[in-house]
Amino acid sequence: MQSWSCIVGGMLVVLEASAQPPVALMHVALSGDQSKTVEVVQSSIDFDIRAGLVLVEAVLEGSPGLFVIDTGAPGLILNQKPEGSEDLNARGVTGSMEVEEVRVEEFRVGSVRFSNLRAYKIDLSHLEERLQRKIDGLIGYDVLKEMEMVLDYPARTMTLLPLFGSDLIAGRRGEYLDFSLVNHIPAVSGQLGKRDILLGLDTGAGANVLNTSLGRPYRLKNGKVSKLRGANRNTRRSAVVQAPVVIEGIENSENPLDYWLMDLSQLHTDLDRPIDGVLGFPFLKQGKWSIHYGDQKIYLWNSL
Repeated sequence: MQSWSCIVGGMLVVLEASAQPPVALMHVALSGDQSKTVEVVQSSIDFDIRAGLVLVEAVLEGSPGLFVIDTGAPGLILNQKPEGSEDLNARGVTGSMEVEEVRVEEFRVGSVRFSNLRAYKIDLSHLEERLQRKIDGLIGYDVLKEMEMVLDYPARTMTLLPLFGSDLIAGRRGEYLDFSLVNHIPAVSGQLGKRDILLGLDTGAGANVLNTSLGRPYRLKNGKVSKLRGANRNTRRSAVVQAPVVIEGIENSENPLDYWLMDLSQLHTDLDRPIDGVLGFPFLKQGKWSIHYGDQKIYLWNSL
């Protein structure tokens, strides 16, 4: 029986105001950051891919750094050791972690500039060890919702557009996926057999994931098991199956992809609604697409 490892990055890094167990989604804390200011100027930047994660350069307080684009993270996560807080906790798919809320005076990605932005310190040193790169943090929902982000995986280019008025939207194919927000996580509908399912879309996941109970009927892929790494240092062993998941809005999406099985039940009490799995790099890498939080749509684009 073979074994290998994979990263499920910041998704299901759920941040929570005290009282309830942490789970990286800021229920109360992410109600909206009214004090920040945003200037969105259309721009394109190249990105790198390591272990299925999208890495881009950005500038934090005047210093350039490398960040992971993570639609599963609740906001800007800084790779710094937190002092911890009794009022805020975080938990991911592999356990809990300490977190500290801070304010960032200036953050820039491409030509998009944020001032007085709320951010969270979490120790991500284990991610650096896995990627063999210095990682300064994760860029998640509270940043990405202010623009339309176009990811062209084949060309490894990210384009950031204003939410309205860009001429570049002519490049959309006319096909799209509707999504809803489960806390900060964009979630799309699908089917597995006769069952309707809800899947989180996570650029911070190096693998597709299914809740263990859904994947049991399907054949193990070559008898393999894996180790999934979450937002903390913990790992979990996971079987890998090929499951014929069909995604609503995408033609010919019934071709089976690999899904790593994980018990997600611990997250369901912290989410607005339970999710049945995660669509990560193996699904997202197939083309060029954008996410528009205002429209709540994933738009499919023509590649050059």
